Amino acid sequence: MNGGDSFLFDVAPRHDTRAPARWHGHGRYGAWGYLLPAVLLVSLVLLAPLGATVVASVTGPDGVSAYGEVLTDRDVWLALRHNAVWLALALVVCGLGFGLAWLARDAGPRTRALLLAVPALPAVTSPLTAGMAFRLIFDANPSRGVVSALVPGDVLFLGPGWIWLVLGLAFAWQWTGLACLVFHVALAGMPADLMRVARVFGAGRLRRLRVVVFPALFPTAALVLLLVLTAAVRVFDLVLIGAPGSMHAQVDVAGLFWWRHRDDLGEGRASALAILLSTMAVAVATLVLGRLRRDWPEAGGPPRDRPAPAPGLARRARTAAAAVVAVVWTFPFATLLLTSFRSPDAAATSGWWTGGYGLGSYGEAFEDGAFAGALGATAQRALLVAVLVVLLAVPAAYALTPGQLPLRTRRVVAGVAVVLAVLPPQVLARPLGEALGTLLGGTVILSFVHTALVLPLGVLLLRNAFRSVPRPVVLRPLAEGRSAMIRMTLESGPAVLAVAVLAFVLAWNDLVVGLLLNWPAADQAPLVVLQQARHFSTSAGALAVQAVVLTAVPVLLTLATGRWLRRGLTQGVRG
Repeated sequence: MNGGDSFLFDVAPRHDTRAPARWHGHGRYGAWGYLLPAVLLVSLVLLAPLGATVVASVTGPDGVSAYGEVLTDRDVWLALRHNAVWLALALVVCGLGFGLAWLARDAGPRTRALLLAVPALPAVTSPLTAGMAFRLIFDANPSRGVVSALVPGDVLFLGPGWIWLVLGLAFAWQWTGLACLVFHVALAGMPADLMRVARVFGAGRLRRLRVVVFPALFPTAALVLLLVLTAAVRVFDLVLIGAPGSMHAQVDVAGLFWWRHRDDLGEGRASALAILLSTMAVAVATLVLGRLRRDWPEAGGPPRDRPAPAPGLARRARTAAAAVVAVVWTFPFATLLLTSFRSPDAAATSGWWTGGYGLGSYGEAFEDGAFAGALGATAQRALLVAVLVVLLAVPAAYALTPGQLPLRTRRVVAGVAVVLAVLPPQVLARPLGEALGTLLGGTVILSFVHTALVLPLGVLLLRNAFRSVPRPVVLRPLAEGRSAMIRMTLESGPAVLAVAVLAFVLAWNDLVVGLLLNWPAADQAPLVVLQQARHFSTSAGALAVQAVVLTAVPVLLTLATGRWLRRGLTQGVRG
């Protein structure tokens, strides 16, 4: 930032990003009581297996040389480089989300609703579904793939990078809308004085973005990055289902490579690879943590100075752009739905635009009862995870509010939560499998594993929401010597609901944990889909049916709770 830019930002009436005035709780021992259940679960399910993996990586037959052998393995190095590509793609997705949010900022109410609602829906779908939809769209056979039917094959599909295009578009389709939603809320809450003063000082549009808007949105960007980077560092099923088997070597990420070759690598080298993957995740999370150390802006009511919709030609252009965005983001859903209503033979040999509609694929998808039974088991597990996450995250988040624990302790706990939020399940799989054995096949035990993996992110979201509760709301119970947790929970109801929905959706969509810990037991719906996907071309109709059913549950849940979900996800981020 040069001298003029620094002066411009300094004289602008900055938004107060400090936390509300502190109140006094029951002391550090009482606060540790609130935090203890979450700490115990995380320690048993995450930290202990992580420690066991670290030990195995340096005490195996190869000792510390296992790291050298892994890092000098050409295939491993290529997989790690692919992980870096996904992390870079996460930054691109955040940029796209900001662009959509900026477009929606000056749009009319209907255009704004369209830009926010439609792109956000893919965030609750499974990466398995996203990969399947884009694989259907980009099928290299012009008789089946929409794009290959429109574009000459030698232009797009013969190049070595086309599969990266497919996977990258699928990832962007899934996560850009969520980034847009969070950025939009932050932009809508920015005081108009910030931009007004910048205009007075003659700052152009790009300069205002660089020296006023971006610095003011640093905390919001940290939240968006944490969510998207968590998806990027754990990418697994999108590659597994989205790329044909013959191309997996070109796009394998470290987590997928570990799953394929863990037996060939041996315990020492497999553990070393898992630690290296985790180190990459921790390094990225540490950068995000630098922004999370800033106090989050206090949530407020609707902004008073929302810009008026742009008039005339500009408004029509934004409306047209919103329509294009809606069509693009709806198309993968439409592809799955139309393919599901085709006969099995038609779906296997031709694209959805050629006819052959019927309910045959639905009959094939449910004929043996395996998928229906797996849906029931998956729903039970997801509901249990949602309940457990809320029961543990609420008191833990309350313990991290000002006045409960010392500031340094709160920062340390929050930092550990950020790191654990991006921890790849591969680093836990071997120790947990050896310790729990057949117990992992039960709904309850596996649900606790899911809960531990989701809990850190849930605690962070609720912590920010609790810190945004106005001070007068909690003064009375604290003055009477009572806990303010119930009052904070009621005031943060949308955030609690958002955490519950997030936990349910993540458990419902999960393939990785079940594949690593519960395979070959196919009592989860994503595992049934994976088994069916081994015959992708011949089973396209049944696969589309299963993808539609898997997608319908989280999408309907999101639509039913959308109003509260949006408020809850961004509570504590709004200015």
